[in-house]
Amino acid sequence: MVRVILLLFPLALMANKVICQIEEQRVLCKYFIDRSDNANGLHVRFTWHSPDGRDDRIRLFQVPPYYGSVYDYRFLPGREQGRWIVEVQELETNKSATTSFDINESGEEFFED
Repeated sequence: MVRVILLLFPLALMANKVICQIEEQRVLCKYFIDRSDNANGLHVRFTWHSPDGRDDRIRLFQVPPYYGSVYDYRFLPGREQGRWIVEVQELETNKSATTSFDINESGEEFFED
């Protein structure tokens, strides 16, 4: 029984948290939800704030009941350099999480043949 509690404890720390990582030619942001809070499904809003506001984006997602995460991503080529802020909000519960990351290079090589 103690082993189960120890294994589940790290998962509880991840609930209602957004983590972004840069992989290959995109930025992937994943929002973790406490599954016990998601018995009926949720609507989640991802808000991407660019450094100067010209490349902001808002996307809405419907998360099925008992799912533990949802993600959104942006391709790196053509993105503004600087500090980006990503805010994720559960529309039913008003819970939110925010993170930031830096884009230092956003070359166009991804679109070259």
